[in-house]
Amino acid sequence: MAIKLFLTVGLVFLAAGTAAERLEEEGSSMADEQGEKSKDVPGGWTRWFDRDDPLPTADYEALCELRIENPGKICDRPSGIQARVKGKNTPASETREYFVKFSPHEGLVCMDAHQLDRRCEDYEVRFWCP
Repeated sequence: MAIKLFLTVGLVFLAAGTAAERLEEEGSSMADEQGEKSKDVPGGWTRWFDRDDPLPTADYEALCELRIENPGKICDRPSGIQARVKGKNTPASETREYFVKFSPHEGLVCMDAHQLDRRCEDYEVRFWCP
């Protein structure tokens, strides 16, 4: 079974087989930053999560930590992630920052040391639960 990765503006989807085509077709409407159709589990987008402010070294929006802090609010196997700068709604992909992690299985991690200005933005993330 082939795994496909779809990356659109601030949005990552992992899918296999025919589900990939369905996600690709829906991706453009789901990627709308302003169209906040948030849902809790099951199915659809979760609410936005921001677990910390950028520490002196990084911004950690790691899925494992988000699950601990928000039990039952994120499905077991999210297939998409969306990230934006908190308070500005700027998609993460438009910030030109490098992310150590940015996937629906791990969440988002931005390290200050990897940025040209040595500082990560404060991000919030949400997950797509099939």
